[in-house]
Amino acid sequence: MAKLERRMAIEINANTIYFAIADVNKKTDKIYRHLDYGSLEAGFYDDLSSGDNHFFSSFMLKKAQSLFHKLRTRQEHFKAVKVRAIATDTFREAHNAEELVQKVRRTTGIDIRILSPEEEDRMDFFSAFRATDNSETPVVWDIGKERFQLIISDPEAGPFTHKGDFGSVSFMKYLKEVVQNKPPHFPGSLSPISTKELEAGITFARYLARRTPVIIRKELKRDNVKITGIGPVFQEGFAEEITGHRMSLDKGKLEKYILDHASSSDTNEASFSSAILVFGFMEELDITQMFISDHNSTVGMLEFPILWH
Repeated sequence: MAKLERRMAIEINANTIYFAIADVNKKTDKIYRHLDYGSLEAGFYDDLSSGDNHFFSSFMLKKAQSLFHKLRTRQEHFKAVKVRAIATDTFREAHNAEELVQKVRRTTGIDIRILSPEEEDRMDFFSAFRATDNSETPVVWDIGKERFQLIISDPEAGPFTHKGDFGSVSFMKYLKEVVQNKPPHFPGSLSPISTKELEAGITFARYLARRTPVIIRKELKRDNVKITGIGPVFQEGFAEEITGHRMSLDKGKLEKYILDHASSSDTNEASFSSAILVFGFMEELDITQMFISDHNSTVGMLEFPILWH
């Protein structure tokens, strides 16, 4: 019988804390049995961007301790023997992130590790290719709130990532502020959107896609390429509505979704703007279909050896 270790992984994203608990084979670092998975809304990014000084507020410092107390209780309930918590760009940007880390450590015993961009890249590579079912020609596409990345594993060049400065939230802000000329914190929805505004949004998404390096474009043109979308943008919202349980996203169906929702006043603006962003990329890079993975980076953390040994 393989020796198992009960691990808890905690991943701090822009506004959400994700957690996963599983029994993992210590020798192979493969998950043997999933036990728990969930998320807590935190609002780190919103708190940081509400002011101009790049400091977490005193309210956020207290809220973080409260949220990590809940995670500590969950750890004790499931008797997880090892806990690893990681944070990325939002914490790297906050001038008092270390103060928050120390308060959480002092009150809960959970140590938050702020990854460097290089460490984050290594984990992204690992997590991304766990999501591709060992496809011969994998391309992984991950869209966050402020950035996107296209990741390939080239047989000759090795892993390669192209990162862009627009994600689901920043693209939505662009559509509102630049295309629709609305105030930054306009309370109304992005839709209804005019045909001219929609075309402008798609044109900008295509412009972002045009920056994709040749090495990735070559992979996308291969006959047996498998493009896999990971992360909330692809697993929730518009993708969930279009794909159902089929886990594949068709460009034609995505276009129909956008046209159907363009004139609606109650469309979820985050889902709608993300759909426009993805469609523009599919148009520019000639992608007709892609696959949606139910894998996520928090579960991937449980099997990432560097975090546990």
